[in-house]
Amino acid sequence: MKHLSIFLLIVSTIFAFEIKADESISYQNRPDVIDFIEMMHNKHGSDKEELKKLFSSVNFQERVVRIMNRQPEGTMTWSSYKNMMVTDERVDSGKQFIGVYKEDLKRAEDIYGVPASIIASIIGIETRYGKITGNIRVLDSLSTLSFDYPRRAKFFKVQLEEFLLLAEEENWDPSNIKGSIAGAMGFGQFMPDSYRNYAVDFDFDGKRDILNNPVDAIGSVANFLNKKGKWEPNTKVVLKATHSGERPKLKSSFKPYMKVSDLKSFGITPVEKLQNQLRVIPIELEIEKGYEYWLGLKNYQAISRYNRSKLYIMAVYEFSESLAEFF
Repeated sequence: MKHLSIFLLIVSTIFAFEIKADESISYQNRPDVIDFIEMMHNKHGSDKEELKKLFSSVNFQERVVRIMNRQPEGTMTWSSYKNMMVTDERVDSGKQFIGVYKEDLKRAEDIYGVPASIIASIIGIETRYGKITGNIRVLDSLSTLSFDYPRRAKFFKVQLEEFLLLAEEENWDPSNIKGSIAGAMGFGQFMPDSYRNYAVDFDFDGKRDILNNPVDAIGSVANFLNKKGKWEPNTKVVLKATHSGERPKLKSSFKPYMKVSDLKSFGITPVEKLQNQLRVIPIELEIEKGYEYWLGLKNYQAISRYNRSKLYIMAVYEFSESLAEFF
């Protein structure tokens, strides 16, 4: 154990030195960033000198990496998460938002088939209706995650690429745009690729602006769930279930995979009658004392395209149920 401790100390010292050395080098001079700039030039015709100048202003964000490694969806019980996300204050904010944008929310429902309460719920969960959209430069967060967060570097390099293309398309100064620690932006917290692919001009003013325009955000969230999520109109998100017997061993999934007829062998029973051949996702949620059980349907999978966390999906559902009375 003594030799192991010495070895770990040496490794950690070397690792700390390497991190310090990397941080002392400007992003624009790093080989991996130079390769990225070359890719942007060869693939999209981006100006290399402009990109070098842009990356010379990038700042490593230690808190981005720290917070990314401590996401609440992976550490909290359902009871705690629900109490944090579905509050009286948030419901009151939702009521006010619906009071102002009810017509736009219903129009989005009519066009895209996504319930207005779900649209309003997502915007409320994501940013409290635009109050908390993020205060970190997207350029900094995406660069940090692309070049100093190996676990998901591939994904974030794509997002950095998409962000630079988006900035050019929308005539933004990429150094001025702020968002979340993960680079999500606007009322609905769209990642750059989702912004490019699913944002819409829902108030017909000639531009799609989900950073500042709640009407465009309403249409964009609905369009995202309709197209990427493949939302099924007039279909529920989840159904309640009961459980008896030993705690079941359930597969983690966001796609319906188990037939209703197979639930019995896990001690799970739907609270309402369902067709035996219907495929569902059995969901176990930890509460203060024990667990509660639900069955996810295809629209559960649709919301998972927004955030792959069962706690997040259930919070969106529960919050939407609280907002439904205001429509």
